[in-house]
Amino acid sequence: MISKRMKLLVLAGLIILGAGIISAFLTGFRTDPTPPEVRAGWYLPGQDIVWTNSGSGINQSRNEHLILTGWQNGPAPQFPDLSPYSRYENYTSQSTGHNYLIAVWYFNDDNRFLASQKNLRDFLEDSGKITTVELNFTGFATTENRSGQMVQNSQEKNHVPAHLITTGYESTNTTGLFFAVVMPGLNGNNEHYIVYYGTTDHTANPADSASTQFLREIIGETYTYDRGSTAVPLFS
Repeated sequence: MISKRMKLLVLAGLIILGAGIISAFLTGFRTDPTPPEVRAGWYLPGQDIVWTNSGSGINQSRNEHLILTGWQNGPAPQFPDLSPYSRYENYTSQSTGHNYLIAVWYFNDDNRFLASQKNLRDFLEDSGKITTVELNFTGFATTENRSGQMVQNSQEKNHVPAHLITTGYESTNTTGLFFAVVMPGLNGNNEHYIVYYGTTDHTANPADSASTQFLREIIGETYTYDRGSTAVPLFS
């Protein structure tokens, strides 16, 4: 016969073992094992970007196709080295031949992000002109003319916010929009992304609303950050 004391010891052991298994499961569920080198390019398209532009007024809808022409781990050459984890991709419009850039810097440390944020602002103010540009995405995800499946379509995970405050940047070698994305992290540290969408054509006109509209569409088509994340202005 097993004594009552032994039964209690066995029961206690099973409870401790079960708690350990549950804790390990939850920790594994909450902790992203993806290394930061990979996280830098995790949300970049990595492929051609194709969508249907919903025309307005007399303008008919048309298909847009940005061809991925190259990518590189590291900072985009137009900007400083803000993080050891960064990546950028170059695209060319099939219809117009215009060239575009999507760049990302990834941070898994709050202090490093804040320091790099300041360094970037100093760089942008010294090298060009910055403005505040608000993008309106209300109803964007449900537009009927949006393609349902791009050549591996980018909008499958689209969670773009209804309104996005961006920092417009104009310089001699690129014109575009910055914003940041924050994801809740463990141990008091959040994950941060600095994101840039722009054109590398020297003839780009930042005051041209059509150029801003086109960048808005690219952002809307490729914004795939998780629902737990928050898109925020780069500078407050």
